[in-house]
Amino acid sequence: MRVAILSDIHGNQIALEAVLADLARQPAVDHIVIAGDLCLNGPCPRQVLEIIQGLRCPVIQGNVDLDIVTQDVKSARKSNIIGWTREQIKRSGIAYLASLPFSHLVKNPEGSDLLVVHANPLNMEEAIFPTAPESMLEHLLGGVATTTGALAFGHIHIAYTRRWQHLLLVDAGSCGLPRDGDPRASYAILTWQDNAWEAKHRRVAYDVKEVVKQLKNCGMPNVEKRIKILTEAKY
Repeated sequence: MRVAILSDIHGNQIALEAVLADLARQPAVDHIVIAGDLCLNGPCPRQVLEIIQGLRCPVIQGNVDLDIVTQDVKSARKSNIIGWTREQIKRSGIAYLASLPFSHLVKNPEGSDLLVVHANPLNMEEAIFPTAPESMLEHLLGGVATTTGALAFGHIHIAYTRRWQHLLLVDAGSCGLPRDGDPRASYAILTWQDNAWEAKHRRVAYDVKEVVKQLKNCGMPNVEKRIKILTEAKY
């Protein structure tokens, strides 16, 4: 079994298309799962949602997807960007984001299952960092069933793998807005092989300069910070 995990697209259509083209060149996967944060903070939120819906694959809700639905944010800048995004995706797009589930379980008839969440199995806010201490991992992951052998997620835009107890932890990184110092789009392919889950990250170059042009011309408010994060790929 092979499963592709894409996460944190953030309205970056060009990066998404580059990732899907790269995935099409790989050995076939059995499933594609998208781990949330689909369209906020990028220049093409409507187009990204249309592409994702066309994939007809499992998609889960990320924290900023929920922010778009509820508009429950304290920052005036973020509120303005949410308002602009809602105008782009219309009522149908907002309803789609509202309908997304919290998690998706890929059942593996040959062995342990794969659980996909946005940030962690308990909520959409607390991050699983590569350096997370044992106490935090126990708090966030202690309730994951022993029949689950791998946990895939996104949220922090940093691609990594780590083993903890019975789990292979796989942060797929960010397709549209990496923050691990590498501006290339990131996704992960998990493979069930030799009675265990293995993960491989793919980094895909795309035209970042063209996305910067899109950001400058799309009408989104406060794009300066978005451009800085996109081009520097850092927090």
